[in-house]
Amino acid sequence: MLPDPHRSRVVLVGASRFTHLAELPAVITNIAVLQELLTSEEVWKLPTGHCTVVRDPQGPRAVSQAVKQAAREATDTLLFYYSGHGLIDPGTGELYLALHDSQVQEVYDSAVPYEWIRRPFQTSRAARRVVVLDCCYSGRMLGAMSEGLGLAEIDGTYLLAAAAENALALAPPGERHTAFTGEFVDLLRRGVPEAGESLTLNEIYERMRSSLRAAERPEPQCRDRNSLGMTPFVPNPACEPRTGVTKTPEAVMRRLVSDVSHELRTPLTTITMATELLEEKSDQLDPLLRGAVEMATAETRRLGDLVDALLELSRYDAGVAELLTEEVDVTKEVVSFLDAREWTDLVVLDAPNPIRAQVDTKRLNAVLAELIGNALRHGDRPITVSLASRPTEFVIEVSDSGNGIPESTLPYIFDRFVKGDSRRPRSEGSGLGLSIAREAAHLMGGDIRAANRVGGGARFTLRLPLQRHDRQTQSPSPGS
Repeated sequence: MLPDPHRSRVVLVGASRFTHLAELPAVITNIAVLQELLTSEEVWKLPTGHCTVVRDPQGPRAVSQAVKQAAREATDTLLFYYSGHGLIDPGTGELYLALHDSQVQEVYDSAVPYEWIRRPFQTSRAARRVVVLDCCYSGRMLGAMSEGLGLAEIDGTYLLAAAAENALALAPPGERHTAFTGEFVDLLRRGVPEAGESLTLNEIYERMRSSLRAAERPEPQCRDRNSLGMTPFVPNPACEPRTGVTKTPEAVMRRLVSDVSHELRTPLTTITMATELLEEKSDQLDPLLRGAVEMATAETRRLGDLVDALLELSRYDAGVAELLTEEVDVTKEVVSFLDAREWTDLVVLDAPNPIRAQVDTKRLNAVLAELIGNALRHGDRPITVSLASRPTEFVIEVSDSGNGIPESTLPYIFDRFVKGDSRRPRSEGSGLGLSIAREAAHLMGGDIRAANRVGGGARFTLRLPLQRHDRQTQSPSPGS
């Protein structure tokens, strides 16, 4: 089975800025993209809180504490990744992971000893332990030069190194990623066409080694203990089930949108980091440049939201969106949602009684965010959120007192790229939010309807079953 995201933990460490060593700007992109992939629904669906990111740590303890906590919590898969400079202690020959102030001749108190990674891995309850080092001399962790380190001998351990024990890793100038991680990320995104539904660590390693060797770049090294490398590690996006059904032009177009959206994620992540860094320094810029930076930052975020929305729709189109339900008090969930968004004082809540139901709270909150957010942006007060329970379902109505939805738009309001406010064609929305909300409602076994109120304003009615829907994944619906 693939790793259980709820019982797995990941620590991503990236060191890109140094006082005494060459800077590695590609490292930050490495970390950002790996975090995005491992927490995405296409790869591991890892909860954000289970993926600890340590960017440019100032001291070894920051890394050590993150690894210790992850090792204590993980019971399925424990993964540690480091990207930066690898250093060798001149006195002992042991491997160290460089940090901001690390020095080549004084690594013992300025860098992270690999030993500090090994120890918590040894004592962790995780069934699968994976260490990935993208740095020079990373092959030393495999044990050939350091007899007795022992991590390579622990059952259920896989070690993946970017370079041999005495070799340098490569960070090609002008490329978004280092050579090793660039290949790793590409495999996670594209997969292996001739492989099965999932990829093992050995399949990833063999493909990376072949590609990097062909490009005359450093060859990675690996060490597999107890055949962990042969177990499923990530889904293989290149594998398509053979259904015998010829794809329609609409299906081909949807696949194209999905592929393009995935390809946009990596450059968009890099651009976002650059604009956010400029935004942090905007008070030091010329006013004219400051305005350009603010505009670029806002548009980059808008583009990011659009790509996220397209990817979410592609999951529904492909029938891989998952339903994870739990029994909750829906009334309490709505109250907590409004409080978390600081919308409590902006809406009138009519929820007289507790409502017990089995729902996917994450998707319910996403639907509420879209419906109530739209009312706050486009409607006038009072805005009312009403809850009611019926024999087999519960109903949530969101009403506003604005101008309502144009009658010519109302029949198509849930179609993609349709915006209900024709007066604001370039609003911050993408025109995909209501489409996604309706798909989420269908996945949960319910529906959303839109109408105009007699006295003015719009009303959206969400109906969901009280009991758990019997589908765990959505089947594609050609008309949606």
